[in-house]
Formats: sequence, structure tokens, C-alpha cells
Amino acid sequence: MEMPASRTSGMTLLREYGLYHQTRLDGDKNLAGMAASWRKAQERLKAKVDAHDAAAASAMTAMAVRDGEDAALDSSLRAFYGALLAKTGNDRKSPLFDIYFPQGITAIANAPMEMELQKVSILLTKLAQEEDEALKSHMGPITAAMNNLAAAIDHHKAAHDAELQAYGLVEQEKVNWLDAYKFDHRTLVQMFYKDRKKPDSYFKPVPKAKKRNGNGDATPPAAKA
Repeated sequence: MEMPASRTSGMTLLREYGLYHQTRLDGDKNLAGMAASWRKAQERLKAKVDAHDAAAASAMTAMAVRDGEDAALDSSLRAFYGALLAKTGNDRKSPLFDIYFPQGITAIANAPMEMELQKVSILLTKLAQEEDEALKSHMGPITAAMNNLAAAIDHHKAAHDAELQAYGLVEQEKVNWLDAYKFDHRTLVQMFYKDRKKPDSYFKPVPKAKKRNGNGDATPPAAKA
């Protein structure tokens, strides 16, 4: 019997190969013990897969929140930039722009998030010394937006690390699942030693790999074109 590849996703192992094997075992009253044992193997892998799915969802949510906070910080910077334009009569050559946006607003807003936080921190240090109260009033919104983004970045990093850990647990449990799968096959071979084909009938056949062309590519050149 050909085994499912180790790179097969945990969900595919569960929903295809595992479910098929479970159903075949459940259909044979003489294999009740094996069916119960296999059900536990399925449950263990499913628990790890579900945990990874939840962690992946949390990481994606954290990413979306982080990106939203990044957009909010950019918005607060644009509001301040607009206030500078209003104060200088749209004169971007005014000394005020050299103080707060020497390289323009895009150099801050489009910078990688960690670098953006550093640049905004420098801007706020300068803004704290601003004497114009109308301009200085932007310090609060910008500070709040910066802090929110910093917290969102940390939360996303933690969520991403948790996702990676959950993925590793799935991969470990897949090894255990495949070992149990092999064990069941060996057991059935011993039980049905007089019928060499019967043991394989309790397992879903693994599709044969597609033949590769001369370039080592599974997709024909014509299909690519």
C-alpha cells in the first residue's frame, strides 16, 4: 500500500484518508477495537488542526488590525501635514516642512512600520517644542495613533509566533497519525494473510503522481501557454 505523502495537509489526511479508513473499520464488526483506536488518532490530529486554524485566524485578524492602525497613523500625519500647508499657504519650501517633513510625508508614511514608528517619534519630539498651539494640538492624535500601531505590531508578532507553533504541533501529530496508519495496515496484513488484497481495501488509494515533462515540470508547456 502506498502511504499519503508526509507533505499532505492535516485536513486532507483527516477528511479523506482518515475518514475513509475510519468508515471501513466501522463497517467491520470484527475490527471494533481497531476502529476505536483509529478514532482517537483522528481526534488527536483534528485537535491540532483546529488549534492551528484558530491560531491562523487570530494571526490574520491581528494583521488586519495592525494594518488598520498603520492607516490611522498615516491619516493623523496627513492631517498634520495639511495643517502645515494651511499655515504656510501651501508653501512646501517653508522652514516648517524642513523641520517636520524634510523628505516629505511619503518618506514617513510609506516606510516599513518599525521605521515609521521611529520617524514619527522624532517628529513628535520636535512637535513638543512647537509654539503654535494649533499645530501642537496634532501631537495628541499622532501620539495615540503611534502607540496604537506599536501595540498592534507587538500583538501581530505574538499571534504569528503562536501560529507557527501551532503549525509545528500539526506536523508532529501528522507523524504520529501516519505511524498509526502504517500500524493498522501491518495489523490487517497479519490478520488477512490469506487474502493479500483485502488489507489495502481498508485504505483510500493514493493518487499516482503526475508524470513530469523533460523540464521537470508537471504542467505541459501547452497548458502554461
